[in-house]
Amino acid sequence: MKPSVKYVLIVVLSMGCKKSKHDGNPQPPEKKAIVTTIAGDGTDGFANGPALAAQFKYPVDVAVAADGTLYIADYTDHRVRQLANGQVTTLAGDGNFGFANGDGPSARLMDPYRLAVDQAGNCYLIDQVDARIRKITPGGYVTTYAGMEAVGFLDGPSLTARFMVNAGGLAADAAGNIYEGDSFNHRVRKVSVAAMVSTMAGDGQRGLHNGDGATAEFRFPGGVTCDRQGNIYVSDQGNFCIRKITVNGVVSTLAGNGVNIIVDGDPGVAQFRQPGDLAADSQGNIYVIDGARIRKVTPQGVVSTVAGSTEGYADGDGSQAKFLGPGGLGIDAQDNVYVADYADHRIRKISFQ
Repeated sequence: MKPSVKYVLIVVLSMGCKKSKHDGNPQPPEKKAIVTTIAGDGTDGFANGPALAAQFKYPVDVAVAADGTLYIADYTDHRVRQLANGQVTTLAGDGNFGFANGDGPSARLMDPYRLAVDQAGNCYLIDQVDARIRKITPGGYVTTYAGMEAVGFLDGPSLTARFMVNAGGLAADAAGNIYEGDSFNHRVRKVSVAAMVSTMAGDGQRGLHNGDGATAEFRFPGGVTCDRQGNIYVSDQGNFCIRKITVNGVVSTLAGNGVNIIVDGDPGVAQFRQPGDLAADSQGNIYVIDGARIRKVTPQGVVSTVAGSTEGYADGDGSQAKFLGPGGLGIDAQDNVYVADYADHRIRKISFQ
């Protein structure tokens, strides 16, 4: 099945931190966004080699390591690819649908969907149709990090904990804790470095309720990211808004008012249609995939469109650029944003000048 079908299943019901470089500095002057293609020739296929000649099969997410290496979830190719020094290679997966841990070339993945990377360069993976979180070392060795084959909800020791399939988001903080948007459990979960799974926020009921994490409610929480202060940001897909969870576990709405339409503007005015994956920059801005657009939410909750409009493929200035199917976001130490444009089989880059 193409990832666009499964992805829509979540978003219509509505992949520092892997995606965060926040240091609390004041906002700099606004810069112009420039979109370029950095990998993939647009062909639905599999080919390693020079970045622009490489081929992907629906790349749905991207995560950036501290050294600048990009990890790419190549969905229907059942592999995790990497981009470094202008070359695309395979990190893990033999190209066959399945589940097998072990050395990268012999490991098997199902539908790689969401990625996160820690400070040591370990890559964490959610297969969309599997309830487990996998870990891939920089050398490509694959293990099960948390969860069981059986689906459900259970906190506790990581290898006996349970998650639902179709999880919508994954992130890693500077300490190595992993966060998951457990969409169909309507909760945000945490896997600590001590190998314990707990619930950060969400009572398991569908709803929109702020306040204490234990009583807060979400509706299909998806993309997650975090800042250096330990705050977690969540794409609340079914409520069409972006939520914030403080280090003390208090949940609030950062942007969006529950109406599914695209409107830029101040808090209470801005609206989202299909909020998906998230990434945070060094100034605490949150980037959000929203349909064919990449939007930005300031720490004050002001929303703007950075790049994209209608579906298509075009590089250039943000307002003129087009994406065919952005699936996941990553961000590097220079605050460049990377987009896995799955329907176009390319990896795109948004730089700011």
